[in-house]
Amino acid sequence: MFTLLVRRYVAYATFKSVVNINVVIATFLFGYKKLVNIKLEKSALKRQQMVGAVAAYLVQYGFRKDSLRSIAANIGVSDRMILYYFDTKERLIADAIELIGAKMAEDMAATPPYRNATVSKVLEALLDRSDNEENVAAIQLWFEMIGLAIRGEAPYRQTAVKLIEQSEEKIRDKLRSDQKHRAREVLARLEGELMLRLLSRD
Repeated sequence: MFTLLVRRYVAYATFKSVVNINVVIATFLFGYKKLVNIKLEKSALKRQQMVGAVAAYLVQYGFRKDSLRSIAANIGVSDRMILYYFDTKERLIADAIELIGAKMAEDMAATPPYRNATVSKVLEALLDRSDNEENVAAIQLWFEMIGLAIRGEAPYRQTAVKLIEQSEEKIRDKLRSDQKHRAREVLARLEGELMLRLLSRD
């Protein structure tokens, strides 16, 4: 009887120890996962801040032959930090242009007419919204990037294709059902007219 009680006690103590160890491990893993998530959130926030700063820099100055160190100094970080978050200067610039393009696409979507419009109405509205100085600077930057994309320079080509598809989709949403297939035509005419306007500016 005594032996049986001892065996039961040892089994219970072993079981309790295993449970306690599992609780400790689970608590540690939960805390570690939470710490990793916080670190990832901070990393993502830092990336967003850097991309936003470079976007503002590019809108103001356009593409220049700036070195990685020069860009870093202008946005208040080190060149090593840029490489840590983006691997290359080109990746950072492409992400910044993608941010600018996304903003332009949102503005395009927010410009009336919103739906069931003709090609001419949509084109007229989009040309009118492009006249302010902020949009002009962004459009100039867009054409600079298109030049790099046409030459096949990565990652600008991929970024340009993505932004063109986004813009085409926003235009398609505005057109009436029997003219939606002309969204690319509208985009091509829009960009052609904008290019001519930029060339004729003093």
